[in-house]
Amino acid sequence: MVKRSFDKFFLPSRKVIADKALLPEETISVVEERLKSLGAKVYKGVKRIDKGRLGLPVFISFYDVDGVKTTGNYKQMGKGVTELLAKASALVELVERYSLFSFLKSVPEQGILATFEELKEEAIPWEVFLKSLEDEEDERVKKVALKLIKKFPFYFVPALEVRTKEVKYLPFHWFWMLYEYNGSAGGNTYPEASVQAICELIERHTNALSIRFNKPMPAIKRESIKGAAEEVLKCFERLNIRVWIRDMTFGMPAPTVAVMAMDPSTYPERSEIVYAAGTGTSPERALIRALTEVAQLAGDFDTEGKYVESGLPKFQTLEEAKIVIEHDGEVELNSLPNVYSEDHAEELNTLAQKLKDRGFETYLIDITNEELNLPAVYAVIPGILFRERTKIPFLFHLVRISYFYHPREVTERLISEVLSEVQDRYYVWGFYGNLLKDRGDLDSAISCYERALSLEPQAPDKLAILTHLADAYFTKGEYLKAISACEQALEYGEAPEVYNLLGRSYYKLHEFSKALEYFLKATELDPSSAIDYANAGFSLKSIGESLQTEEARMLFLSQAKLFFLKALSLNPDLEMAKRGLAYCEKFVPENN
Repeated sequence: MVKRSFDKFFLPSRKVIADKALLPEETISVVEERLKSLGAKVYKGVKRIDKGRLGLPVFISFYDVDGVKTTGNYKQMGKGVTELLAKASALVELVERYSLFSFLKSVPEQGILATFEELKEEAIPWEVFLKSLEDEEDERVKKVALKLIKKFPFYFVPALEVRTKEVKYLPFHWFWMLYEYNGSAGGNTYPEASVQAICELIERHTNALSIRFNKPMPAIKRESIKGAAEEVLKCFERLNIRVWIRDMTFGMPAPTVAVMAMDPSTYPERSEIVYAAGTGTSPERALIRALTEVAQLAGDFDTEGKYVESGLPKFQTLEEAKIVIEHDGEVELNSLPNVYSEDHAEELNTLAQKLKDRGFETYLIDITNEELNLPAVYAVIPGILFRERTKIPFLFHLVRISYFYHPREVTERLISEVLSEVQDRYYVWGFYGNLLKDRGDLDSAISCYERALSLEPQAPDKLAILTHLADAYFTKGEYLKAISACEQALEYGEAPEVYNLLGRSYYKLHEFSKALEYFLKATELDPSSAIDYANAGFSLKSIGESLQTEEARMLFLSQAKLFFLKALSLNPDLEMAKRGLAYCEKFVPENN
């Protein structure tokens, strides 16, 4: 286990500009120097991508090959009210995610494998831990789950309990599977990163509350918006973009402001209705964060691209957005809560105490990458909501953590123990099917999936179970059954894995055009999927080989070559892409 000191979380961290402890040019210099000095190829470069309509810069930072391998992504985005602030934001975002995913991969070395029973008082208090989920199971199932959780060996990592300044051990994967990258933050100092991470969790919580309450929120009076926030708002107003600004704080200690915007001059042909929120330590900073988040998602309200829905719903029409357009009275911006200080460390202490006053305990995990040595943290606040992510049974969460992060024999023992007491929960049969599929017992796996489906899973879980069922049929060579299962899965949502399976099934059936169509859909949903770019390349190659004329064959091989090159840019070690490229280069001139 790696020992880390938490004293640095409380060192003075004076603000210089825009809630940051360094000038953006200093941040850019330090971060780029550290990234470029790494032995691994993590960082490729940074690029401004906005069109300049709003005058609010948006940047993308690009991972190099090792960064893509670690994070599974090829870019991060950053925004700000100036070009330097936006560029610094994109770079710090890249550091944050690289640090987080590096930490995730090293959790077994960073922590200890133990049980709640063994750690006793050293672990996060049991009553605090129980707040992490909203388990609506009956008492019989919940009782079984809690009994098993207490004696299950989790990977615990040290975390700072901010309010008490004590170190407690948290089961990392338990919270990771709920939060994922939400609550991670990089910064110039540990207090700066910590305040940002906590504000992000508060933002997700208030987002979830707004969806659950589903009622109009107070409007922020336009005339109460002054200073820096007004200057950012004017970037929208001078283009006659309609903006709705709402108080989404819901009694939390830090203010959250929601902003919805629509450009009548480009909607719906070249823009979307964009809805986002921002949480900060002051009302002004919360509003600025919300406005710049809208700018980041909007593509300057003149783009063919579509933004991906996240913490808040995405509206296609103003009629759908009626709940935001309507309002429950009006309030002054400065009437929202304010915990602002010129020092991040003071804000950190204030937030932790005020969250405790509302029943929340705050924890911080140091996820700093030792080679980079740039502050990065992961915040955990049991009881914080994430849309519907936290509304799951303890038993479901335990079984899936065991399946994804523990040896197969551990999960087999756990499921065997569960099934001795609980046989009527679809998720237990679903994960049992995964275990059987992994060890090659496909017929038994298919039976488990069918039993899981008979127990009426929720839509997202039905999609997952049908995807695994399709994979089992594909592995058996029953491609038509695999296609049928995929088509059923698509009735409940989209996933790149479903399109990948459809593509592979049609490829096996020699229907290469259909295979290509589905591989391309997989890359649309997951642009970092090197294997699907390579699959698309092989589909193009196979289509070309079936054509009669040399010219037509060369055209398709040229296109296939481009896809193999794209795959290798994302994963230089992908052997199938290397083989495909080598084949194409026998026939296609180097400059094609």
